[in-house]
Amino acid sequence: MKRHLPFALIFAAIYCCGCISNYGQSREIDSLVKKLAVSKETFLTITNGSSLDAVTNILGIAARHEFTVLEKRTNYTLIDCRECPNGKIGDDNDIYLLFRDNILVKMMRPVSFPELRETYPYEGTTATRAKPWDIGETPRLVRKTIDAPALTQSEMVDYLKPYDGKGMQHASIAENVFWAGAFAGVTVLTAGYPLWTWQQGNKELKNDYETNEVFLKLYDGCRASLGMSVDKVDALYGKPLRVLPMKNGQSARIYGDSRDFENFNPGQQFSCVAVVFNPRGNVTAIYSSGYFCDEWKK
Repeated sequence: MKRHLPFALIFAAIYCCGCISNYGQSREIDSLVKKLAVSKETFLTITNGSSLDAVTNILGIAARHEFTVLEKRTNYTLIDCRECPNGKIGDDNDIYLLFRDNILVKMMRPVSFPELRETYPYEGTTATRAKPWDIGETPRLVRKTIDAPALTQSEMVDYLKPYDGKGMQHASIAENVFWAGAFAGVTVLTAGYPLWTWQQGNKELKNDYETNEVFLKLYDGCRASLGMSVDKVDALYGKPLRVLPMKNGQSARIYGDSRDFENFNPGQQFSCVAVVFNPRGNVTAIYSSGYFCDEWKK
């Protein structure tokens, strides 16, 4: 029995080093994910009257462009921000911030569009999914959003309160991955499954988040502005995936990347951008995130 002990100790040391190495990688992933949200304290530093540039500088890539349009001779821009207590993913609250001529005028709950959902049969019951819509329909969605009620300060504070999940705890992603890895390690010992397979999956996830961060910055709808020419927008976003003809001589150019990251929440992924041009070749509208239909890029 004793002569097997050194081997067991060596094997345990190798396994523990592997876990520590993976834990370090998991912390890197956790750090990447935290950038996609802000804490309540950070969010509450933002007040009406703030400029679009100032707000996006505070929020970083947690600020997701939704639309920029000219409505009744007024420039409106909407961004969405995910707020999480202490910056941790768990009790997520998405908040819309509406800017008029680049000045914040109100904050509100995300606007829903039940008319864009359809019911379909699924495994003996029914489910709902988003249905495609024409880019010409988007202005109607924009007007509904602009007219949505603002949250008062007291409503905002209440809205941002974390869920009181009694008996529940939200571990960080690093902790979840670490303990999942520890459990997987036990499986490795019993099933002979190679530990490097789990490590490889962790590296792929980290690579996906890093690539996603690049795309969030590159295809940020706030980078373009109304009145820009086709050449200037192409210089910002690169060659369009598609060019869609529209009514009255207008056209829409779809910018982005066709890949999807299957390893994490679609709500955290970058969005392609649809830029609408008038017959003279100048930008009249920019749509992304919730106001972008994935069918437009196919």
